[in-house]
Order: sequence, then structure tokens, then C-alpha cells
Amino acid sequence: MLEIGGLGFVRSIRPGARKLRGDVCVGVVDEQNKTLWFWMGTGVQYDKRRTAKAKAEQITTEGQRIGDEVLGRGYSLVLIDADNLEDPTTSNNYSNLIALLESPMEISTIASPKGTLIVGTLQGGASSAPVSASISPDETVTPTETRAPAKKASKLDLEAALLAIIRVHQQVHIEYRSKGETEEVIIEGIDGLTHEMKRSKGKLTFKWDSKTPKELKELVAHELKSIAG
Repeated sequence: MLEIGGLGFVRSIRPGARKLRGDVCVGVVDEQNKTLWFWMGTGVQYDKRRTAKAKAEQITTEGQRIGDEVLGRGYSLVLIDADNLEDPTTSNNYSNLIALLESPMEISTIASPKGTLIVGTLQGGASSAPVSASISPDETVTPTETRAPAKKASKLDLEAALLAIIRVHQQVHIEYRSKGETEEVIIEGIDGLTHEMKRSKGKLTFKWDSKTPKELKELVAHELKSIAG
């Protein structure tokens, strides 16, 4: 499940029907039906809708790399606009998507220096097919599961904060420096933005790149809250 931002940022999020909020654009990668379900909430502004939709279309043609995985390439795109749920086809696709997301799943997380991928594998049942979308069989892959740090936001350590950055940026170059009781991490994203993170005597500080857009900061803040649980 992918949250797609107005600037084209894509991040992997934990699957669930409650993530289909009114203020977000979300793509659900359905491997069984070879489909990318694309949800647009009622509160999403026009510019963000247009950019996010274009990104979703790009994912179905070129794929989206998160970590070592390429998602969505060659998939059908099923658009579900929350403003158009009165349309029978849209309403039916929405119901099928909800049924898919409420099905029993095994949630697995694959983390690497290149990104973090959260995968929901259906347990004991087939997903619902979208209207006018072809169904193709697919092999079930069960990835190795690792758990994200379950800590309160006020006690997040360097690793948890770093994980939040990686989840949002997807692909980063990381340089570690250590001197005495001070640890420093230089994080360079594929977009060219460079951030600095430092922990000294138990105190964690973070410095954004001066060109970091507000939306990226909000995504990282949201991810930190998610990690904190």
C-alpha cells in the first residue's frame, strides 16, 4: 500500500481500510489481480490530485522501486474518486477495495538502506476483482518479517528516526560518523536533499536540508508518529 504525495513522493504504508482518508491519495498494489487501486479522498486539492494521479499512471507503466522491489509495472489502474462514489462502477470498485483491505493479511516489513517496504499478504482467500480489470494468477511471496521499533515519540532513538527518513525517501545514501559519545549521520536522498542527524550524550538533534519542501517534513513527522505507535 502506497501513499502518493502531491510532489510525487511515494512511501510504503501499512495496509488497511482506515488509510483511505479524505485528505490522501493512496495506491494499493494488488499482485493477485495485477491491479493498482488508486484512491483519491474528497479533501485532496486539485493540484495534488493531478500530480498524484500522474504518478499512479507512471507506476503502472514504469513501476515504483522501494528497496529491492519494483511495484506495479504493467498493472491495470483502477481509479476510485471519493467525489464520485455515486457512480455504480466506482461504488463497486470501492466496495471491492474495502473487502480486499479488510481480508485477513500477514503484514511483513522489508527494511534495507535503500528503503522500507510494508507488505500485506492475503491469508486463505482471493482478493476481489475490479470492474473491467483482467485477473491474472500470481505466485505468493512471503517475505521475511522484521518489526519496526515500538517506542514513544519522546524516546525515539537514532535508528527509529533514521527509519522514518528512509521510509519517506525510499532510496538514500547514508554516511555514519562517530567520535567519542557523538554519533552523526548524513542522509542524502535521491532528490539531492541532504539532512543531518546527530546523537550526543543521549540527545537526538536533526537538521533539515534548507530546500526541503513542507510536504516532505509532514510525511516524515507522520511516519515518526506511526513508528512511535
